[in-house]
Amino acid sequence: MPAALVAARAAAQTILWESLRLNALQGAVPHVLLVVDQVPCTLQKVLLEGYLCELNKFNTDTSPEEGMGAVDSTGSICVSLDLAARTPCFSCGFVEGWRVTYGVLPFTAGCFLDSVRSLQAFLRQCGEQSAVAANSNEGEGDGRAGLTMRRWSEDEFARTFESLATLLGPRAVGNSSICNDGCNSDCSGSADASWKSVLLNALRTGPQRELLGCILVQRNAFQLELEKYRLRLDLFNMGLRVAEHNHLEVMSATADALIRECSGIVGSGDDKITGNLVEECLKDNEIVHYMRSCSFKPGVAESIGRAIANSIDMWSWSRKYDNDSSNGPHSAVPPASFAAALTDKGLWSLYGDGVLSWKDGGTKSGVGASQLVSNDASVSTGDYCGRTPPVAGKITGPGAPLRIFCHSGDVLCYEGGMEDCLLNTGYYPAAHAPERNCVSAHRRRFPTEEEEVNGDEGVEKEAVACEKRGRLKKKEYLALLKATEKKRVERGTTRSCDDGEAVRASGSDADRGGNVTGACVGSSIGGTFPVGEVISESFDLSKLNGSCTIFAYPSLSKTVTLSLPKPAVLTIRNGIVTDISADAPEELIELIELVRQTEGSCYVRELGIGLSPFLGRDRVVSDVTAFERQFGVHLSLGQRHPLFVKQAAKRNDDDSVAVQVDGPVLKRKAGKYHIDVFLDASRLEMGDFSLDFTKGLVGFPTASPITA
Repeated sequence: MPAALVAARAAAQTILWESLRLNALQGAVPHVLLVVDQVPCTLQKVLLEGYLCELNKFNTDTSPEEGMGAVDSTGSICVSLDLAARTPCFSCGFVEGWRVTYGVLPFTAGCFLDSVRSLQAFLRQCGEQSAVAANSNEGEGDGRAGLTMRRWSEDEFARTFESLATLLGPRAVGNSSICNDGCNSDCSGSADASWKSVLLNALRTGPQRELLGCILVQRNAFQLELEKYRLRLDLFNMGLRVAEHNHLEVMSATADALIRECSGIVGSGDDKITGNLVEECLKDNEIVHYMRSCSFKPGVAESIGRAIANSIDMWSWSRKYDNDSSNGPHSAVPPASFAAALTDKGLWSLYGDGVLSWKDGGTKSGVGASQLVSNDASVSTGDYCGRTPPVAGKITGPGAPLRIFCHSGDVLCYEGGMEDCLLNTGYYPAAHAPERNCVSAHRRRFPTEEEEVNGDEGVEKEAVACEKRGRLKKKEYLALLKATEKKRVERGTTRSCDDGEAVRASGSDADRGGNVTGACVGSSIGGTFPVGEVISESFDLSKLNGSCTIFAYPSLSKTVTLSLPKPAVLTIRNGIVTDISADAPEELIELIELVRQTEGSCYVRELGIGLSPFLGRDRVVSDVTAFERQFGVHLSLGQRHPLFVKQAAKRNDDDSVAVQVDGPVLKRKAGKYHIDVFLDASRLEMGDFSLDFTKGLVGFPTASPITA
């Protein structure tokens, strides 16, 4: 079995059932739409094959090994690896009674969103009990009580079915790609189209259905073709759970070149893609690394990510506490998330002992013992290592400096406090909320455009039309929220990263759950994969000093490039890059000069801590965003950073000034450049907390079937 197909199915398994939790929906059969470019690259085809294999095996009784991405004697998978092969359009599982059905849709910019909306509305009309479920009183607390869904007539249902027949039907007879995914349905189609009457009857009289998931498998980015800043927001507003795979073409270059050369596109034109060639392409290291990074378990990412983020937040500021008799700074103790991570068995299957440590963790008597806390089972998870957790106190100044040590001995030091950490782990609390997994509550929360809300027809349409006009003034925004019964997200409870991918580490689960009506920051389910990152930056940009070695950077064509023959050394003073080693790659020097010419000085902003042990110096992928998840550290050069708005002072809860900032106070849209560079880091230390980047493992568990 080619490693890429094993990894692709494992990635699909993780995303479908653990991140998006599509199989958790109650009251209707969930349907997931797999959207792929019309002419996909090799990486897209392999990833699609992984999703199809996982969905087919989830729904059938065959053993996990049978048909799991198997390559037949002609070298065909679901979409042929011929570079000219086109993505088929079909669906599976409607007639067979599958627990989770799916459809494959070739992307067309002009009609994509309309097609998705039509499919959502149609599937809600499926089943005999649709109208009853829509009018049920279950879940009235979500603010959408009173939703009325009109039941379509037989003729209207049949007409809509005909308009969607290409997507709803099985694989067409004349498709050049061979379906080899183990599907039990009649994927061969039929010349007399007799499947239509069978499928129409099954949809009309069968169980209720709900379009719940959308997987975007993109050569580059669909939103560029749609000229929309965030396509995912439109899908979130429909209630869909979305997984995006972006910029796959750049990571598919090696495999595509091999196929191009051997298939006759560059050559005689008489050669055919053989099974041996398929096997060779599916061993491509970059494809395997990307697939494995997408299989990073959200539970593990959340466990180690929250332990890191909470530890950094805890040490960022010194505080005084009213309940302390000495009225002095309280000693930091390991947060509960740190102790919980130490007992997470899933975490220790991917990281080595000592990856997380806490010096002077304390004893039962509260006296420091100068011990290193590791994954010892004797560590208590409930008593904060023997101490009572402190209550919130008043900030008195910056806390412990955060230091990053490189293998070369260079050290980078943050001394002005840190911004509250953000997390991107693929764990979405809303996916675990009971009201989000109840179909009647889901439909009240996310009505289609024709549905009536509280008896007022057209309210939702007016809201959508208002949203399309662009950015609203505050007064208009509040009026819109009132009209659609949505709640305002209070400042400071959550922050968005790429439209909801990251949440503030210090927020509670309730905070991260967000609003109870519609889609909003913190309540959306989905994001860009792979995941696994903790994000912060210096609260005072001028308090960053030291030197660091850079082993990789983005080229001028925006692909990850290694610094050869050795890492480049950056010198940073007062948050500004002041020097770069003479033997640094010319392209890296050119990037820094480009920032200086445009912005005056090259500031260092984001501190990103990647969590995925499936990526690293010896496991490189070309896409910069994907490689940010590598277990290590990356910095952003340039003033631009949409997640953190710089402030003139750090304030307490009572709005009193705690620390005055000496560095620049940059607005959200300040600067032009955000260039990620990757540090050759060995460890991170802050106070008693330490993170060892040499302790990541590369073991990869074999994919196993998931049961509902």
